[in-house]
Amino acid sequence: MSRLVMNALLLALTGCAVSGPNASIEAGAGPHEVIPAEDGKADNYISSNAREFELSGIAHAALPEDYADLSEDEQNAALDRAVQGRLNTVSRAIRAHVTSVVGESNGGETGDDVSWFTYFQKNAAETEGTEVVGTEARFTFRIGLVGSHYLMSQLAPGTASRRTFSVTVQDWSEPTGETVEVEIAGSESRDAFPKYDELFADGIYDIGIHFGGDYNEGRFDLETAKWLVEYLLNERGFENQAVSDFESLAIDSPPFTKTIFVESREVEVRVYVYHSDMVTADEESKLSDAIRESFRARDVVIYSGHAGPGAGFILDYQPRHEIPARDFATLEMRDSYQIFVLDGCQTYRSYVDDLMANPNKTFDNVDIVTTVNTTPFSVGYQTLHEFVTWLTITDDAGRHYPISWLSMLRGLNTEAFRSVHYGVHGIDGDPQLNPHASEGIACQPCTTDADCGAGGNLCLGIGGEGRCGVGCTTDAACGEGARCARLTDIEDQFYIPKQCVPRDNLCG
Repeated sequence: MSRLVMNALLLALTGCAVSGPNASIEAGAGPHEVIPAEDGKADNYISSNAREFELSGIAHAALPEDYADLSEDEQNAALDRAVQGRLNTVSRAIRAHVTSVVGESNGGETGDDVSWFTYFQKNAAETEGTEVVGTEARFTFRIGLVGSHYLMSQLAPGTASRRTFSVTVQDWSEPTGETVEVEIAGSESRDAFPKYDELFADGIYDIGIHFGGDYNEGRFDLETAKWLVEYLLNERGFENQAVSDFESLAIDSPPFTKTIFVESREVEVRVYVYHSDMVTADEESKLSDAIRESFRARDVVIYSGHAGPGAGFILDYQPRHEIPARDFATLEMRDSYQIFVLDGCQTYRSYVDDLMANPNKTFDNVDIVTTVNTTPFSVGYQTLHEFVTWLTITDDAGRHYPISWLSMLRGLNTEAFRSVHYGVHGIDGDPQLNPHASEGIACQPCTTDADCGAGGNLCLGIGGEGRCGVGCTTDAACGEGARCARLTDIEDQFYIPKQCVPRDNLCG
């Protein structure tokens, strides 16, 4: 059990409070005990309650009877038609099988709240390694989907390292079908930190928060926006001389600001908040101008509003004003690292492809948080609380405290919102070691966390004395002779970063 002494971060289901006006973590604590733990597997996408999978196998497609008599170009065209047609049949058969198995596992129940779920990705089926064998084409297929974290246990029960199941593939015109062995494999992406060092490189850390319009009578969008302004000013330690509450916030108001320290240098945090009630009907273009500026310049862009496959950002409903998803590819976007949080219904399903169509974006310079299923509008409080808190949190000395992606997602995928399935795309290129200064820190003598350099490196009890650990997410990041250890098994302290420690619990 950890002896970590920290200010409590109390997470409720709708409006969450953080102890103290600065929501800070005590820098003077330590040394902390280390408990044994093993890393789990996750997936260039991870979620705390979902996982991406690949279904693969070998199938065959019949070629036209006159295939051998065709010209080379005609053969290539015929081969492509045969394989693509068969791929569609294979895909339908596999989807039907998976749907049937998952349906049985859910006891026949349907909807977003079931225990087991799957979503087959858009344009998920592809082929490779096609070759002609006699009168048939032999090809390898791959199909992507996202599902419950332990979906493999339902589709291919057992303990073997290679999990398979069989599916009968039969077109309506075929007298008999083909039995295809399908291998299911979970994506191997691992937890990591956002690229905080790149976000803070210019000394300004800016976050643009954009509320979408709402047509519901309850107006959760408006209530959440009002709450956010109060939260920034009264609980997160931000200042804004021009704004005292939501009613005094205008579309052109200056940002909310506070100063944090990163590796002993000051970084100014700026938070911009935009809502459709800030403009009149003839000024709607100011809403899209604001979000275009966030796309172009902000470090973090958060959209909280209605969404759906291909819908884009719906900034108002009365009158309707939006940036369609088809426009994402041509928006001016910077070619340096950004985070996008897309908190609306089913943003996993198309928004990532739409954003990645922009020539300035690759998974080397973007992380995208999405939802698989529908989101209750009331979840906006929780989402904004989590990201505003975790992305700007400091210890009590004002040092930025790096929180990993999986830790943030655990704060979102609570029991109340477990069917939403928040996850992050682009994680494979993110650092698995504390992105703040960590070199030469491990095993240095210490009495408090403040002795261990950057925020996120903690003073640990190693070999009977205080020694510095280094924040981490995987064993591999710690190097030879070290492991990435958990410090606590207390559920409410999920945000405390694991630490690199010697495997033999001895510092040389």
